[in-house]
Amino acid sequence: MRRLIAVLVASLFMLAGTAGVAAAHAKLESMTPADGSSMAAPPAKVVLTFNEPVGSDGTQVQVKSPSGKDVASGDVQVIDNTVTQPVGAMVEAGKYTVEARVVSADGHPVEVSGAFTVTHAGHPATEPAAGTPASSPSGGGSNTVTIVAMCLVMLVVVALAVVIVRRRPAS
Repeated sequence: MRRLIAVLVASLFMLAGTAGVAAAHAKLESMTPADGSSMAAPPAKVVLTFNEPVGSDGTQVQVKSPSGKDVASGDVQVIDNTVTQPVGAMVEAGKYTVEARVVSADGHPVEVSGAFTVTHAGHPATEPAAGTPASSPSGGGSNTVTIVAMCLVMLVVVALAVVIVRRRPAS
């Protein structure tokens, strides 16, 4: 009986220790315009999508022109796992960099960056076309599957322990 309890306690500690790793910081799943993309007309906004909800407190997004000027305009909007930053007129052709800082659900700050190129200067800002491909960094994705799998393994261990205890003959 003591061995069984020791195994259960060890399993719980192992599950608790790995759940913290599995529920790590938010990760960028996509950016619109896509990182590394090139477009003739500049976008009206930059949209960052994360694998988990992020907080609105402390969220900052800068969209820098080729000359280094921040063209972000208006307030950043955070809804669940999506961060949207409107941008003003992008009158320079060239590479625009996006630098963002958000607060993950676990309270830790997360910094992400990307870039896109505008090929024709002077165009008014436009909405990205529907179905525009967004980048997807490797290693992204949800940790929910890992957490659910660990919970199922723990339930199997507890069920086996109960079966073993009930099958033992009373002394």
